[in-house]
Amino acid sequence: MGQVKQQLGFVKPLTNEEYAEVARLLPPAAQRLFLTMSSADQRHSLRVYHGLQARGCQDLDMLAAALLHDVGKAEGRVPFWTRPVIVLGKLFAPGLLRKVAIHPAEFERQQAPGWQRSLSYAWWHADVGAELAARAGLSARSVLYIRTHHQDHGPAHELHLVDEVS
Repeated sequence: MGQVKQQLGFVKPLTNEEYAEVARLLPPAAQRLFLTMSSADQRHSLRVYHGLQARGCQDLDMLAAALLHDVGKAEGRVPFWTRPVIVLGKLFAPGLLRKVAIHPAEFERQQAPGWQRSLSYAWWHADVGAELAARAGLSARSVLYIRTHHQDHGPAHELHLVDEVS
């Protein structure tokens, strides 16, 4: 229920001190990218960042990735209604979801209705976010961590664990 409240906007925006904390780690272009996320996603990303720190993580690339791991959902690409559909789809119909979700790079070649675009961005948000982060000047390792943050045993395993409980 807490995540639902957050996604509906019942979350306090970050404070100036919290934005300053983000600014200490991210380069200016990546800071602007962070600002494109909803308040709920910014707050979630900061929780993941703090969760990694609490586990003793000092890898600056991993910490930067924590702040931008969900940026592929930003700017209205993934509206609220798609989030529960993705969670339930992964549990009960992953094959159907894989079939419906086309990679956003294919949008130019394939006509897709709005609902399919939203589900596709939700499914592929890690790839979209990694591309955005690369263009914003994050390191290759940070980009890799963003791209793989949903893999149970991938390079961003620690980020994945914290993300799942945040």
